[in-house]
Amino acid sequence: MADDISQDQTQTTDPQQPTVSPTDQPSIDTPPAQSTPPENPVVSETPNIPNPPNSPNPEPVAPATSEPQPEQTSVTPLETPPPITPPVLDIPALHYPFFGNFPVTFSFGQQSDNEEIKKKFQEWGIVGHNGLDFGLTAGNEVFACDVGKVIQAGDNGDFGTSITIQHSWGQSIYGHLQETKVNEGDDISVNKVIGLSGSSGAAFGEHLHFAIKPNNPDLNNGYLGFIDPTPYLSLPSQKEEPKQETPAEEVKPPETTQPAPEPPKPEETEQTPVEVVPPPIKLEPEKPTEQPESPQVSEEEIQKQVDEKFKVELDARRQKANQARLQKKENNLKKIFDLVQSKRVVTNDEVRDLLHISQSTATNYLTEMVNRGMLKKEGERGGAKYSI
Repeated sequence: MADDISQDQTQTTDPQQPTVSPTDQPSIDTPPAQSTPPENPVVSETPNIPNPPNSPNPEPVAPATSEPQPEQTSVTPLETPPPITPPVLDIPALHYPFFGNFPVTFSFGQQSDNEEIKKKFQEWGIVGHNGLDFGLTAGNEVFACDVGKVIQAGDNGDFGTSITIQHSWGQSIYGHLQETKVNEGDDISVNKVIGLSGSSGAAFGEHLHFAIKPNNPDLNNGYLGFIDPTPYLSLPSQKEEPKQETPAEEVKPPETTQPAPEPPKPEETEQTPVEVVPPPIKLEPEKPTEQPESPQVSEEEIQKQVDEKFKVELDARRQKANQARLQKKENNLKKIFDLVQSKRVVTNDEVRDLLHISQSTATNYLTEMVNRGMLKKEGERGGAKYSI
């Protein structure tokens, strides 16, 4: 092999000595050419000259480069954070809070063109409706959507008369009721009537406001932590019937394998003659009674009558709701006046805590009482005080 030839022998070779032809020279094992350049290539200013073919130890020829190549640096890929998955809400299938078929009149997240409703949304700090409104008329029975315990029952500010139930998965609220049939601390089962629907509080007509809030809610979701109940409502509700005590059943003797006694022979039974009365003979057939033909009514006329009836009923409901709202307002003004009489001087915050209402609603009440001459105002804005 060429590697076995010592360096001293190559240097002392006589130049006149004949050289060995390439064919007589033993084969030289050369290392395979590398496909990738070295990490730090050395660039020479002189051109690379290939070794002559008779060279005993040819060196691999490096490719000529016109520009120095930058050093390759290893780049550590950035670790991508794991995707954030929303929390899993372990909410079971819920019962509808009523019995029968009532449509959704105002869905979750829906906006309204009513300026008063828009103003209420701004006061509450929500971007849209945070529950479901069902078109229940006043006096319909309201049921719990799941088993739980009552944590609030009665007057609840703009929700009017409402009920809040704590469940294992979160809370449910039933607003604008006419009355409640449960108390705080009561254990509630499904198919139990908890109240009657109505139009109390900040309601624009008779309906049931139903909303749910899961455990550990996202209070920054734009709906004060409430979520859409629609995906979870699938079970019907029905009023529990009172259980009636049934008398104990008579204990029948065990059946025996003895054959049944033979029936008595015809000769032994006493037969009582039965008098057969023939039906009266009708000489003339009965004439069918002629019914007056009902006048033909077109579908347009029927639809017109339905629309008129609906309009009259809607106007009556609005008038009734307005009367209830005015009565509620007068009752609140009387409560404020009684508070001022007992404390002599009150503030906006005290009125808000008394009636469980928003700060702007309390300010409107106090301003109206000042305009009526019922109270006197001292100071402005946050430092305002009211007295008789």
